[in-house]
This record gives sequence, structure tokens and C-alpha cells, in this order.
Amino acid sequence: MEAHVNPRMVGDIAVLDVSGELDLYTSPKLKEAIDALLAQGYTRLLVNLQETTYLDSTALSILSSALKQVRDTDAGGNVGLIYSRPQVERMFAITGLNEVFPVFRSESDALNTARTWAAGRLKT
Repeated sequence: MEAHVNPRMVGDIAVLDVSGELDLYTSPKLKEAIDALLAQGYTRLLVNLQETTYLDSTALSILSSALKQVRDTDAGGNVGLIYSRPQVERMFAITGLNEVFPVFRSESDALNTARTWAAGRLKT
């Protein structure tokens, strides 16, 4: 199965629409997209996993690393997740990451909250 990662901007918030399966072979697409946004200085990220059917520990590691990077900014930052599929929710619940990331059921809720997050610059 393929994975597709499509970045887009909503104001100054970066949204990554992810579809398909994220595993050892396809997760590098997610990492490349996140790295590109971080290199451009974005620290408010939303990862839309509504169309993601599967993710493994590789994807969880990439997301966790991104969260650490954006929270380590001068003014703070955050990575929010949007998902509602039970199989995706299960992965975050089993690992406890649903308690670490801000989790949303809809993009509109995620955007409303993300607008309140500080928009800092990545430390160099």
C-alpha cells in the first residue's frame, strides 16, 4: 500500500494530509515533509491522519521526534494529530502517545486550537 503526504498551509499553520499506510517503507515520506516544514521555520503543525489506514512504530517515532523539535523552540510550538479511525486510535492509546499529543477529531477543532499555540522559531 502507498502512503501520500500532502502539505498545505492554513494561515501560518502547516497541515499535513496523510493517507494510506505509514510503515517502515512509507514513513520516510512523512519525515521528509515534516523536515521540510521545520526547515522553513514552521512550529505549529497539524497531521491529519483521517485517511491513514495503518501506522507502525516508525511513524510514531517520526511524529514524536517532530513534537520534541517544535516544543524546543524559543516561543514554543506543537504538533497536533487529527484522527478518528479506531485502528489509528488504538496505536496511540497502546503507546500512551494519545496523552502526549494534542488529539482532535476534526480539522476545524484542530485549527481553532492551533491558532492559540505560540509560533516560535526553531533553535539553531
